Amino acid sequence: MQNITKYKHFVGIDVSKDKLDIYDSRTGTFSQVANTRTAIKQFVYQNKPQSDLLIVIDLTGGYEALAVELFHTAGYCVHRASGVQVKAFMRACGQRAKTDRIDAYHLALYGDKMQENLKLYTDGQNKLKPIVERLEDLKSMLQQEKNRLSAPTLDPTIKTGLKRTTAFLQRQIKELEQAAAALIDKDAELSAKQAVLLQEKGIGRQIALVLLALLPELGVVNRRQIAALAGVAPYAKDSGTLSAHRFVRSGRPPVKKALFMAALVAVRHNETIKTFYDRLIDNKKPKLLAITAAMRKLTIIINAKIKNYLKNSNGDIKVG
Repeated sequence: MQNITKYKHFVGIDVSKDKLDIYDSRTGTFSQVANTRTAIKQFVYQNKPQSDLLIVIDLTGGYEALAVELFHTAGYCVHRASGVQVKAFMRACGQRAKTDRIDAYHLALYGDKMQENLKLYTDGQNKLKPIVERLEDLKSMLQQEKNRLSAPTLDPTIKTGLKRTTAFLQRQIKELEQAAAALIDKDAELSAKQAVLLQEKGIGRQIALVLLALLPELGVVNRRQIAALAGVAPYAKDSGTLSAHRFVRSGRPPVKKALFMAALVAVRHNETIKTFYDRLIDNKKPKLLAITAAMRKLTIIINAKIKNYLKNSNGDIKVG
């Protein structure tokens, strides 16, 4: 079982374009600083980083990037909090009112109550994510242009333009794939995680890239949590005497797509997944249900293998 760093103190930071609203649980006080390099730096270096202190910063469409960078560079443990999850947490706490100070306070409280399930900010991980998100967008655009290019009747001028666009998109995709590969090679943890993923039959480099960038919780959370985050966890729908079929929901669409493609290969070439899938089919389960179950099985397996790697390589896994 992994050792989990327990934080005792929390700083919640609500970010807007012009300012940061800050709540410090150590003193119970609020403060406000301008969202500028000079002002944030001055605040950051007022104190020294502590091993039991976690900085929880609100994701705000990029406005949080400067604060995250400066706190992380100064040596603080930083978590970038998803707005959707924090809002759900606030509703669960019965908090309906919304102000910047209230948000800052609940970001600190969120860090306290949810710390075992949160992922710390790391340079490599967070630089990789936007590259992969852009890659996914470009690949979708490329497929659309290829579909248009295959139309049986196409004006020559449009056809020429489509060919130029597809060539441009292919160059962009190649450049981003090279940038992602270079980033992974420079980051020891990402590189090791990629090696673990590539050992699993069904997972190639492109699928591994999506999982590394968009499912960073791999190896950090438990099997139920990783399945829910990936969108492959079955949810009950029972009430009274009704016991309906379980179903999957939510999750991260690019991750689910990648796991689906991986599962299609795994049910043919991965002995563990193939045996599991064949047993479901033999029991007259629908093929789509069996594939979804295989996706979940594969997710749990790679989560366990990465968790084992992290435990053996670091001894103590720090999560926030």
